[in-house]
Amino acid sequence: GQFFVMMSPQEVLQGGAQRSIAPRAHPYSPKSEAPRATRDEKRRAQHNEVERRRRDKINNWIVQLSKIIPDCSMENTKSG
Repeated sequence: GQFFVMMSPQEVLQGGAQRSIAPRAHPYSPKSEAPRATRDEKRRAQHNEVERRRRDKINNWIVQLSKIIPDCSMENTKSG
């Protein structure tokens, strides 16, 4: 953060001994890591669920395509 010295021009020129420092707009308060960890775990779980659904959807399309394409069976797709 930055601190600003609030002085009148006369005090600056005279080298005034009394200075008042402007208070911070948002005082620094270190947050505990527990809520952040919980939030990160929740985001990770949501991401994993979304990715699992995406993989399932892709795999279902592959199975459907293998049924449509002639001479394509699941044994052939698994072996490469």
